[in-house]
Amino acid sequence: MILEQRFGAAQIAVRAIDELLICAQTSTARTVDAIRRDIFRTAWRIICQKQAVGSLVNLLNPLLYQLDSVATIAELQQTVVASLTTFRHQLTHRVPDTAVHSMSVLSQCQRIMLYGYSTTVLYALQHALRNGQRIDVVCVSGSDTEAHVALSDRIAAIGLSVTTLDYSHVSSILDRVDAVVVGADTLDAYGLINTVGTAHIATIAHAQHVPFYTFCTSEKFLPDAFFHGERQPSPLDDCICAPSADTPKTLDVTPIEQVTGVITERGSLPAPAIEAWFAAERIHPWLSGRGTLLDIHHILQP
Repeated sequence: MILEQRFGAAQIAVRAIDELLICAQTSTARTVDAIRRDIFRTAWRIICQKQAVGSLVNLLNPLLYQLDSVATIAELQQTVVASLTTFRHQLTHRVPDTAVHSMSVLSQCQRIMLYGYSTTVLYALQHALRNGQRIDVVCVSGSDTEAHVALSDRIAAIGLSVTTLDYSHVSSILDRVDAVVVGADTLDAYGLINTVGTAHIATIAHAQHVPFYTFCTSEKFLPDAFFHGERQPSPLDDCICAPSADTPKTLDVTPIEQVTGVITERGSLPAPAIEAWFAAERIHPWLSGRGTLLDIHHILQP
């Protein structure tokens, strides 16, 4: 399912994998260090687009560590292929594992509200149906009409009842759903980054005491050190790629306290466990402290 989807964080990560593989194989640089820098700059350009930042940082971070020890260009190319293939494999397997754990939420629901295209949520609904759980789905339309239509069509295709609700009418129906469920682009200490409009729905759900869940595989968790780590010299120092405040706003930030639960491939994780992961995960020196250069949370805020 991941490789078939046209929207969402997973597909952005898959496209990044393809670009980095091409970069490693076609770079005209003649030294290992120069190619490594080309790979970093290519990845950073994609990260600057403000999409799926968590997945992209977690794709690049282990690769940079592995490339630190390579001695030849041939070894570098082999390492890039191995690292990126492993990440792609993780993407493929974490989604169904998350779907299994999503039953802790979906088994208690007869009617749920969805917002934003999410492969993980779609896979969870399909898993629930296979386990005899029939759920009525209210699919809220947002600014991305194409993604909304794709989401509704995919839900109908797996055999679930789906109705469409205009975004402006969310508050009028929330008391008639058991939960709101969304995917995630990134999850960090600041909150849940997802399709623009998510934060507003979460605020309404919180006020009306309706549970609000995100189904979020762990490669989307963004370590604190990406924002607050010690800044060290990196190829970014001569990289002119920078985020633009004029980029159309497609994401927003939901405060973590408004998220009832985070369902991952490891199960439902409480806030302390997630915060511990944020704090403990290592970040390569080239990435340490660079999150502040994106100014992502400032730009995403209303």
